[in-house]
Amino acid sequence: MIYGRSFTEWPQRVIEDRGDELRVLLTPGTKGLGPALWIKSMREDDPGARRELLQAYARREWEMAPWTWQRNTRLAIMYTDRYFAIAPMWNERREFRCWYVNFQLPFTRTADGVDTSDLHLDLIVDPDLTYHWKDEDEYALAIRLGLVPIEWQHAVDAARGQAVAMVERRDGPFSEDWRSMPW
Repeated sequence: MIYGRSFTEWPQRVIEDRGDELRVLLTPGTKGLGPALWIKSMREDDPGARRELLQAYARREWEMAPWTWQRNTRLAIMYTDRYFAIAPMWNERREFRCWYVNFQLPFTRTADGVDTSDLHLDLIVDPDLTYHWKDEDEYALAIRLGLVPIEWQHAVDAARGQAVAMVERRDGPFSEDWRSMPW
């Protein structure tokens, strides 16, 4: 949720709820809603549409559209006290692809499920635990547009170090065997 409005809505299956850690599964074919410009960027591999979307967020003017989750199966592991979620992902052949670390607000529970907000920065961790940053340009633009307040920036700086340390120590989800989907 951003500015009191949803920017994505996905029904997901709760796999495990530990109170402060929630694991939810999103599978191909799941119908949801997403920002029309994000959908355009996905369909057309258009990075310009993603920049336009950030500008639309800043103006508080974006349109939602139906979208069907495709290709990858994703298990989002979200936390109430961390500014990131860790998402093991599998391809269409059910082979482990990577961990996708999405920097976002810690989740909160609502009457409809859970709420969080994307912070426009990602870390991709390959099965061999090598990693690279994704969308640093979008994160910088989001900061310039005022979408990431200074207190969140400080939290993201700390979370970056925390996530990389977890990878390097093989801690948490990075210590689990994800070679095959457990569902």
